[in-house]
Amino acid sequence: MKCPNCNQKIELTTKRYFSSLFGKHTCPNCFSKLKIKHTKIYFLWIFLSLIFVIISSLFILSYFQNQSSKEIIYFIWLVILFIVYTFIDRKIENKMLLNSY
Repeated sequence: MKCPNCNQKIELTTKRYFSSLFGKHTCPNCFSKLKIKHTKIYFLWIFLSLIFVIISSLFILSYFQNQSSKEIIYFIWLVILFIVYTFIDRKIENKMLLNSY
């Protein structure tokens, strides 16, 4: 990402990503408040990932018959999905433009 005021390149680290979940950031150089400009591709990414989570979760819940193993496997699956989603989402947001507000 690049600050529109001072043209400072801003790397969206994991700490910065989780501290601003709604896409509002502060430039570390000029301290201006910035907001990520979400595009249609970003919202398509969210929509497709939600569909994938729902379908894969239904498959896992119907595939395993043993209740105790089903809960453990489902929990592990959700943790893996969360890690993969945040990694990809952070990479996508790093490429987006910022707007001052």
